[in-house]
Order: sequence, then structure tokens, then C-alpha cells
Amino acid sequence: MASKFVIPPPKPGSTRALTQKDLQTARSLVSFPLEPMTETIFGSVQDYERKQYLLNLVMKEPLFAKHDRFHGSREDRLLRALAMTKRLVELRDENNLSDADMHLVRQLVDETIPMSLHEGMFLPVLRAQASPEQAKHWLPLAESYQMIGSYAQTELAHGSNLSGLETTATYIPETDEFEIHSPDITACKWWIGSLGLISTHTLVQAKLILKGKDYGPHLFLVPLRSLDDHKPFPGVTVGDIGKKMGFNLIDNGFLMFEHYKIPRTNMLMRFAQVTRKGEYVKPPHAKLAYGGMVFVRTALVRLAGGSLAKAATIGTRYACVRRQFHVMNANKQVAGVSSSEETPIIMYPMVQARMFPRIAESYAMLFAAQGIEAMYQDMVKRLDSFDVSTLPAVHANSSALKAYCTGIALDGIEEIRRATGGHGFMMSSGLPYLLFNYSPSVTFEGENALLTQQTARYLLKQLHKHQTQAEPLHPFVEYLELISSGVGRKSDRTAAVSSPADWFNPAVQLAAFAHRAARVTGELAHAITQCGTPFADLNVECARASKAHSEYVLVRTFHSTTRKILQDKPALYPVLKLVSDVFALNTIEKSIGDFAEDGYLVHAHVKHLRAALKTALQDMMKDAVGLVDAWAFSDYELDSTIGRSDGKVYEALLETALADPVNKGMNGKAVSLGYEQYIRPLVKGERLQKKSKL
Repeated sequence: MASKFVIPPPKPGSTRALTQKDLQTARSLVSFPLEPMTETIFGSVQDYERKQYLLNLVMKEPLFAKHDRFHGSREDRLLRALAMTKRLVELRDENNLSDADMHLVRQLVDETIPMSLHEGMFLPVLRAQASPEQAKHWLPLAESYQMIGSYAQTELAHGSNLSGLETTATYIPETDEFEIHSPDITACKWWIGSLGLISTHTLVQAKLILKGKDYGPHLFLVPLRSLDDHKPFPGVTVGDIGKKMGFNLIDNGFLMFEHYKIPRTNMLMRFAQVTRKGEYVKPPHAKLAYGGMVFVRTALVRLAGGSLAKAATIGTRYACVRRQFHVMNANKQVAGVSSSEETPIIMYPMVQARMFPRIAESYAMLFAAQGIEAMYQDMVKRLDSFDVSTLPAVHANSSALKAYCTGIALDGIEEIRRATGGHGFMMSSGLPYLLFNYSPSVTFEGENALLTQQTARYLLKQLHKHQTQAEPLHPFVEYLELISSGVGRKSDRTAAVSSPADWFNPAVQLAAFAHRAARVTGELAHAITQCGTPFADLNVECARASKAHSEYVLVRTFHSTTRKILQDKPALYPVLKLVSDVFALNTIEKSIGDFAEDGYLVHAHVKHLRAALKTALQDMMKDAVGLVDAWAFSDYELDSTIGRSDGKVYEALLETALADPVNKGMNGKAVSLGYEQYIRPLVKGERLQKKSKL
């Protein structure tokens, strides 16, 4: 029987023996101290130690074990997810965990479970948009899970188009109530996380109707299920939408209302209000309610970097221990690997070109996240006094970075999965699960292609204000200054590059991104103001402008971080400067047409760029394992047979296969699953003995 097989120890000199020393060898080549890099990633030693404390809490819980996470039906897995939700709340109460702790604990458990939207959307929006009186009453209930909530915006027929939502909230002055109603099935709320099974309440985006006038979407706290038996109230139709590509442990739900009544005071009224007489009180600023949305988008930028770093850790470790072909190349000679040994695939330039830019992208997104989070915190302080001066910049940049970072993170995870070959296709590698569960990030909280239009509008407004009112530019859009100097037209302006070495100059790199961003934004503005092209016909151009802006911001923040590192942690500067170079040069190379289109880059510049990038990738090889190890992902977090910290890849793959229920026989018998019913009749020819009744 397969499950009784015992894996023997590796023989001296065998592939497995070499594999187990390969990671040790790779780690011995790392040129920088690991602990300061980990501190840089986490923000402080205290934050890292807190993560380790929380990790130990999680790993002690049998319910959070991952060895059997893919076994069982969806119903079985949903029940387990609900049990995990209950235990996480108990752990919070037993250990006095903060909101930040709980956010990290959910990441460590690494399952998008039914509590996710309660913590990630319901509570933050309540805190941001409930009036002080409402917050005093509702928040204690929500924080103690006596009220479990979700955020119901998307409908069957409308998602991104908020003004197109069909659900209505009509005020009835006679009873001082709102009537929530779904006029058609197209108004059915859909995709609502934490709604299908667990929510007792939800925050509904519905059109506010006062005396027959539509005041647009507003938020309402709506009770859905009885707190006594969890049955839906009359007038509420609610359920789970079914299986999805990923996220199958979260209960995404549907919701419809049939003339359902709630008290007037259930409208969130921190900003906009409705009086007892049905009069509308406008918010101090129309965009004050954007704060909650911005919070989620800033968080997604950090999550993008961490998710890609997790995949890069798996891929890089595997590339160190996976050996293929007895090929001697320059990288093998530098590493001192014998020509008689098979070559670790990390030494092949193609593998480096596929893996190392992903490591660089993870660091770039991390540093951008740190920057946008600081901007967000400053904005929140200002909003408390109704100062919205920084809101447009934070909203536009969080939208741009959410769209760009989630996109390259998803592409990067898939590229790493492909680069790891057949073993990367195994669920046990950790990469398919990461890929499927990360995939929704490019859609939720703003579909990426549509978000780029918000960024483009902001860029056009900033350009117009600067040109007509001489208004100072935000540092992230300083490149717009270049538009008035003729960028966007064929000119003599070219990159200051005469050799590959010039491409390692941060000023040269940033100048290229600034020129490209100014040119595409200038062309967008010209199409509207000079050619009269409607904005709605320029979706593709908006996406180009937003992408160019995002890449400028990422390079700029990476450069500013490395300059700070030079002052604070000089031992880290050389490797982070190298990683910054890889990110900037690879990003240019991927969109080389944009940079060469107006002659800013010519053939010689591109030739030098590719030579510089190849050198940088080769130089990065010795530090690749250290750069991913610095993220301090435990084996529990990675849950990967091929990304193990000890390098025992082949043992892990076989052990996982042996433990699969399919290989344990059927009902304890030592025969294959389905043998009696299907296999035996085939091999014994029994199907041929059945004669026709005719």
C-alpha cells in the first residue's frame, strides 16, 4: 500500500544530498546582514517580534493547520472556515489583540474566511462614516461580534458605476423610516463578502430618495438576520453565490429587498444627514466619504508587495535547489559549482530574468506602500477637522497604485509559477493557491482598468491648475512641469546615456520615467483640449498615463528609500541600490516602446540598457536568497513543498502525495479508489459478458 512507504535518507553525492546543502551554500554568499533588512521590511524590530508572537499563537491552534486545507467538499471547508472565524475571535479576546494584530493574524492563517469583510470593510467604514452617536451605539456591538457585518455595494448589473446602482432607500416621513427596495433582479446585491452565511447586518449602498428626488448613493446599516435564530427577516432574500475561481472559504453572497423598512437613524450620518422632516443636509465636502475606500486601497498596495514576495520566496528557494543539465556558464564558475555537478537553475540567465525582477517589484511595492500609508495617515488627521486638501492626491495615488501593484503582483505570481515548471503546478507548491486567491485583487475595490481613469482625471486637473493658476505641484506629479517645455513632441531631448554604466545613475533613471509620464499625460491633455476628443473615448490613453505615473512614483519612492538607507543602515545600501536598479531598468525594458516613441531613447540607449540590466541580474544572484529570506516567511506561512526553508523539496513533494486521501485506499481497504466499481470490470473484461436484451 502506497501510504506505508518510508522515505530513506539521501545517499552521499546524490541529487537529494546536493539539494539539502544548496540553500546553505546560497545563504553563505549573501553580502548583507539579514536582520537590518528584516527590520526595514517590517518597519521596526518591535513589529517583527510582534509578528513572531502572533505566529506562535496561530501555529499552536490545530484548527489552523494547513496540511489538509484542500481536502473535503466546499460545504466541509466553509464549516471549517466558520469554526476558524469563531476561534480567531476567541483568540483576540483571550490575548487582548488589537485591530492591527487581527489584520496580521488573518494574513498568517492565510485563508479568506467569513470574518474578512467584517474586519476589512464593515468596521472601517462604520468608524469612518457613522456619526458619534451612531458609533457609540453600533461599534461596541460590531467589535464584539454581537453584530456581524458586510459591505453591500456591487449589484448584478452594476459594479464600478456607483451612480448606476438600482437599490433604493426611500424616506417615509409618516413612520420616520427608509424603505429599502430592489426594483428588479438587476438590483440584486452580488459578490458581497461575508454575506452568504455569517452577516447579521450589512452596509447597503442605495440611492437616497427624498420627496421623489434622487440624491445619489448613500450608506445604510441594514439588519438582515434575526439575532435569535439567524433567519432572514421578512422582505430580505439572502444567500451564497456559489463556487468561484478562488476565495472559496469566504461566503460571497447575494441580497434582495422587498419594500424592507429600517429606521431613519440607520443611515450613516457623520457627513450627509436626513432630518425628521425629510430634509437633506449636505456633507461639508462631497468627497469626505472617500476616506474608507482610500484606506482599503492603500492596504492593498502593501498586500501586493507581500503576496509577490511570498511567491518570490518559494520560487527563489526552489531555483537554488533545482538542478538541471551539466552546463558550465559564467554564473556557475563564479559560484564555485563543479562542472561535474548539474547546474542549479538559478544560475541560468533566463531564470534570473524571470525571478529577480519579481523580487525587485516586491521591494518597490513595499516602499511605495510605506509612502502612501504615511500620506493616508496625514489625510485622516486633516479629515477630522474637515480639511480635504490632501484627499485628491491620496485618492488618486492610492487608485493608481492599487491598479498597478495588484496587476504586476498577479502577473509576477503567475510568472514564478511558470518558472518553477511542473512542480509549481502542484497545489502543494503553494503557488496555485496563492495565484487563485490573489486573482480577485485586480477586480475588487475598483476594477483596475477603470481605476486608471480616476488617476488620469486627477493628472489632467493638476496640469490645468498648474498652467492656469500657477498652483504648486505635488511631489509625485512634479514631472508635469516638463509638459510646458515641449515634451510630447518630437524634439532633440534624449536620455543622457552613452554607456551601460550611465543607466545605474538614479537621476538618469528617474529622468526617463519623468519624461515618459509627462509625454503620455501631455498627449492625453492635447487630445481633449486641442482635438476635442471626449474623455470617454480615451480609456486606453488614460491607462497609459496612469501606468506611467505609477511607475514614476514607484521609482521615485525606491530612490528616496535607498537614500535614507544610506544614512540609517549603510550596510544595506549596496544591495538595495542594486535591487532598485533592477526594478527601474527592467520596468523600462518591459515598456521600451513608450520611452523610445518620441526619440528620447534611441537604439544605442536601448542596447546599453539591456547590457546594464543583464549585469545587474547577474550581480543580484548572490543576494537573491537573502532578499527573500529577509521577509521572514515561516514554512507555515508559505505552506509550500518546493519553498521549504531547509531545501528538502523532493521529500516534501513525496510525503504530501503519500498523505493524500486518494492514496489511502477506500474505506481502509488496500485497493485503489474505484477499483471494484469501474477498474475491475475493465481489466477483467466483464463489460463484454453483458449481452443485449434484443
